[in-house]
Amino acid sequence: MPSRKPVPAILPWLVALSAAAPVLIVAAIAATRFGGVDIGLAYDLLTWTVARILAWLGLAAALAAAVLALRDLKGRGLYAVVALGLAGATVGGFQWQAARLDVETPRDVTSNPAEPPAFTRAASIHRGATPAGPDACPAVRSVPTQVLAQQAASALVDAGFPVVRAATFEVEGVHEGAWFGFAHDAVVRIRPGRTDIRVAARDRTRPDGGATCRLADKLATALEANAR
Repeated sequence: MPSRKPVPAILPWLVALSAAAPVLIVAAIAATRFGGVDIGLAYDLLTWTVARILAWLGLAAALAAAVLALRDLKGRGLYAVVALGLAGATVGGFQWQAARLDVETPRDVTSNPAEPPAFTRAASIHRGATPAGPDACPAVRSVPTQVLAQQAASALVDAGFPVVRAATFEVEGVHEGAWFGFAHDAVVRIRPGRTDIRVAARDRTRPDGGATCRLADKLATALEANAR
């Protein structure tokens, strides 16, 4: 039987390089969520600059690993599969998210732009802002009934907004993103025959890829379900 060719010493290093970008992203997320690292350093620099460059270097390393594996698929093929899987998923994820962030989407939306609900708990953060309406974000919509404050609070929680303020005709909540903790404020205003919502991102400097509208849709859907 022919002896198996030895694994080149560089092959594990190529796999490690293909994993460098996702490892750095996880570290940046952990540093932001648990280490108090500034979002500008963790998100803008480490993730979207350093890790993005490493992702392309990792893809080149994965292709090199695939070329080396062609000489002995049985002994080296797993290295190539792991490297290509890691690098391909990372580069693909960056490209997909970049395409979403390139689309201009509103970061403050309401179901009633003529008379938008006002924030009380987060008033200083959103003071002077003019929210967009359903024309810019079709997902944001009112509920054509007067819901109970308990129903509004339940809808906020169901949509991922822990309640931070509750009154008879107005309930507010705050949603924190699972990755870097980007926060969105939401308010549900209750009036006879109509319940309006407003969702606004606290970070107005970075595109959110439609996250504000998606959260508004979740809140409106939860309100409709609780109002039945």
